[in-house]
Parts: sequence; C-alpha cells; structure tokens
Amino acid sequence: GNSVKEEDLVSASIIRGLGGKKNISDVDCCATRLRCTVYQPDLVNDSILKSTGASGVVHKGSGVQIIYGPHVTVIKSNLEDYLAKAPEEVILEEEKTEKEQNIIEEQKKEKTQTKVVQTVVISSPIQGIAANLSTAPDEAFAGRMMGDGAVVEPLDSIVKAPEDGEICFVFETKHAIGFLTDSGISLLIHVGIDTVKLNGEGFEILVENGQKVKKGTPMLKLDLDYLKKHAPSIVSPVICTELEENQKIRLLKEGEIEAGEELFAI
Repeated sequence: GNSVKEEDLVSASIIRGLGGKKNISDVDCCATRLRCTVYQPDLVNDSILKSTGASGVVHKGSGVQIIYGPHVTVIKSNLEDYLAKAPEEVILEEEKTEKEQNIIEEQKKEKTQTKVVQTVVISSPIQGIAANLSTAPDEAFAGRMMGDGAVVEPLDSIVKAPEDGEICFVFETKHAIGFLTDSGISLLIHVGIDTVKLNGEGFEILVENGQKVKKGTPMLKLDLDYLKKHAPSIVSPVICTELEENQKIRLLKEGEIEAGEELFAI
C-alpha cells in the first residue's frame, strides 16, 4: 500500500517548520532536544514545530533547539532517515495542513480539562545548593520548556535516587537519568549544563535501565573536579517532565540541602 507512516508525517512537519530541507544544514540531538542549524532563521515556524509534539523552541542565531523530551533520539533517527529521501526544497510561509490545525485545536482543548491531584514531594538526589529552576544557566531549562522543578549545584560526588522508583533510562552520555517515582512522577535528573558534550567523561553509572530502586540508592558517581573544569556549569536541573496543566511546583528548600531532603512539592 501507499500509506504514509506516522513518523514520516512528523518528520515532514519538522522539516516544514524548519523552512524546508534546503534550509537545514545540520541535525543533532542531546538528552531532550533536537538541535538543528538552519541557513535562514526567519523561515522557521515555531507553531508548526510545536504541532509535532514539541514543548518549546529555542532560537540561538542560526541554531534551533526543539524540545521534545527523552524520546528525542527516536525523532532524530526518523528525521534523518526521512531527510535522506525528502525532496530538496525551501518552504516559504504556507498554509498549515488540516491535520496540524486539528492537533493545535486538540492541544488547546486538553489544556482546559483539569484533574485534582494530591501533593507529591520530591527529594534532592544530591547534597548541594538548591535554587529556583529559573536560575539555571540555560535558557531551555530556566524557561521551563522541558518541565518544572529546581536546580541543585552538587557538593557531593554521589547522585542518589530521590524517591522509591524505577530507572527509566540512563543516557548514553551518562550525564542524565530519566526516573519514574512510585507515585507516578516522571523526573529528569540532568547533571550540569551542556554536559552531553563530555561523552560520559567524569561520570560513572551505578544503575541500569529498568532497575527498581529505593530512595537513597546511589545512581551516579561524579568526578566533580573534572566536571567543573570542562562543563559550562555543574548546576543540575531536577525536573518533572510531564506535569498536568494544574500541577504546580513549589520549592521547599533553597540553599544547602542534603541528598534525600525535601526539595520541591508538586
């Protein structure tokens, strides 16, 4: 049959949102975002990009970062496969397809439905200095595009499980861990800023994907001296990647905090 695969539709929309294949010079990704370089930044259409499920778009000169969350690696490989066979063209402003319109409408509807949820407390995975997420030296984290939470600047080399839960995934570059608490909260524990570029140097992983852990279980060992030298910052965001519209984060502790001490409430 001649049916178009769902992932190809997403890829096609991303390419359109970036101004067409000819406008894309490079595609890369890190833990949660697709990083693209374009020739003409003004051809980029944020609303088309958001209709592909992105939670935010960050522009830095000719760089465009599209925030998807941890499944970004799948999106990237689909996009690369699709780009290989996509027609060479530059797309100027054009009508959104009916499907994209529908998705945008749906998203609006979903936002208006609210559920009542109980408060959940998340503890710090590491001993250090806690602060508001807006202080993170990275626009996508500080702007809460990947979720809300807090930052902790580590003073100790062991990152521990913040609550009882499960290790969903450990990034290949070891700098971040996706964690699901037994209370159902998806967390991203991201050590340092731009640490994906260190390719795992300075990190030692002590857990594996799918492992169930108790609060306080060591997950990651850091070489703080190495990280301080080589990363732009060791400030480490701890964020909830999937909050309902009506769930808000309340910081419980600022300043010095112990691993296992309450960091924020949802």
